[in-house]
Amino acid sequence: MALQPQHLEKYQAVIGLAGHVDHGKTALIEALTGIVTARPHEQALGMTQDLGFAHFKDDDGNTIGVVDVPGHERYLRNMVAGVWHLNVLLLVIAADEGWMPMTTSHLHVAHAMGIEDIVVCINKRDKATPEQLTEIEEQALDNVLEMTGLLPEIVSVSALKNDNIQALRSLLIETVKTNICRKQALVNNQGNTEVKPAEPLMYIDRAFVVNGIGTVLTGTLAQGALSIGDKVRCYPANILGTVRSLQAYHQQHQSVSATCRVAVNVKGISRKDVARGHVLTSTHMTASMRDMCIVRLNKTADNLKQRKQRHVEVAMGTWHGAARLSYIPNTKLARLVFDKPLPLIFGQRLAMIQKGGCGLQHGAEIVWFEPVMGYQKRRLYQALDNLPEYLKPESQREMLLALQGYFETTEADFTPAVAQTYIAPYCFDNQWSVETYQQIDALLAAGISMASAEIATRLRVNEAVIDTLMQQLKQQEKVHISYGKWCLGQGDNEDDLPAIAQEILQQIRSFGKAGLELNKVTVAGGKKWLRQLSHQKYITALDDTIYFDMGLYLDLVKAVIADHQPHDRISMGDIKDRTELSRKYSIPLANRMEKDGWVRRDGDERIILKAWSV
Repeated sequence: MALQPQHLEKYQAVIGLAGHVDHGKTALIEALTGIVTARPHEQALGMTQDLGFAHFKDDDGNTIGVVDVPGHERYLRNMVAGVWHLNVLLLVIAADEGWMPMTTSHLHVAHAMGIEDIVVCINKRDKATPEQLTEIEEQALDNVLEMTGLLPEIVSVSALKNDNIQALRSLLIETVKTNICRKQALVNNQGNTEVKPAEPLMYIDRAFVVNGIGTVLTGTLAQGALSIGDKVRCYPANILGTVRSLQAYHQQHQSVSATCRVAVNVKGISRKDVARGHVLTSTHMTASMRDMCIVRLNKTADNLKQRKQRHVEVAMGTWHGAARLSYIPNTKLARLVFDKPLPLIFGQRLAMIQKGGCGLQHGAEIVWFEPVMGYQKRRLYQALDNLPEYLKPESQREMLLALQGYFETTEADFTPAVAQTYIAPYCFDNQWSVETYQQIDALLAAGISMASAEIATRLRVNEAVIDTLMQQLKQQEKVHISYGKWCLGQGDNEDDLPAIAQEILQQIRSFGKAGLELNKVTVAGGKKWLRQLSHQKYITALDDTIYFDMGLYLDLVKAVIADHQPHDRISMGDIKDRTELSRKYSIPLANRMEKDGWVRRDGDERIILKAWSV
């Protein structure tokens, strides 16, 4: 059952004022909060250029932040920075001018960014007759309904005369509570027995240094909570820091929760490493750094008939920059390619604005940002196009399970759902796992051995995922690894060797046919492990100074023996040609083969003693 607004006691929220320039947004905020958000130079211009911030409290002491966004078209990107995280939009219309072009633009942007609770405020009602007010209210109702499908609440006031401000204040509080309760109901209806709190997420709008305190980052905490002592990460620099102090609405706090304007004093992050548009989150949340993403176009302002590749400006959180937009045919999807890697988060909303202009072209949300192989594209686009209307973290996981059979999670206490298996750090669909194990078994049948990379290539699965599955099979004693390759059945596993032994093995394999010479062993205690690895037959000594990987040695023996039968003769020239080894290595190889009983020397030739059967 959804929580009723009147029963909501503790909360924090942020509303934003948008609308045409000079329609009285700043004056309205002052009437609501007693705070002047316009800076001195903006007051002189009579125009808000950047975001302004204020707040007021409801009757229960809950704080509601207020963001004043610029009304002029040239500051539309700053407007996006102000509305991407709002609970409620307050759309302001001057009674003496009515609905204006930027009113349309701001409403388009707000709706594209996912805002579903809109209050229309007709300001300056003292400058209009009752008939004019009624006409403006009807026009506003029709426009909002036609453009968004939403039915807004409408109230008329006069900010300068402080007329009907209390009614506006009450309406905003009630709408905020409705918004929060609806979001809580969506979370609680996800079907989880235990809903885990979201990780903190804050797009930075200012970064500065306070003497004696250090770096301070300000922004709106859009989700999750922050507490003093928390470890945080800042993208794109990928720098770790610690929350030293928190201030919200001019008061110090031990902790703050979304949605809330906050100033975060962080230790370990330098001012020069952060800027407007960067992202602050917890160390448990990963924001992938990518220069490309696939977005789902959820709102389109211009209904473009010809979908051609174009350059656009993208506004995302408090960041904005250039990108190349290309549409994916027969879908609601498009690809954005940025000039440089950005921190991207599943479900993050963004706005695409005409390059060099002020017209909104699309609203969208990020649905994919990983590299895509050619064979994956059709299935990927189908899965992305079928995502639910309301995206949540589970949406991404469900899509990944349907697309590839697994997803990765960094949650320390992750619990898989029914028909899923968790093998850190991956959660697998059980049916997919069974089918993949069967494919692995078929690949390794009849004594064939393969490295993880080869299995991954054959099955078109990430190599790290294959490694995880193979380790699981190894624990079940269904496979073992020998000479760097997986084999069916039980056996000695070289990945159980100590780290120093594995390091030497990797070094020998990296040298290939050049072999590892004794004087090139730099690992402390390495010479002792050479003898041990030789004894365990992971490597072989061609002579007293040159070591080959055993798998490579057996491949060379096979090349020498080839189709020969016992008693056949072979010359050293043939051995060099068949193995492509220089004399420096071919003679020691022949000597090693003699010691192992493959050949016997007779003058300058070698007599084959046994056919190849390994």
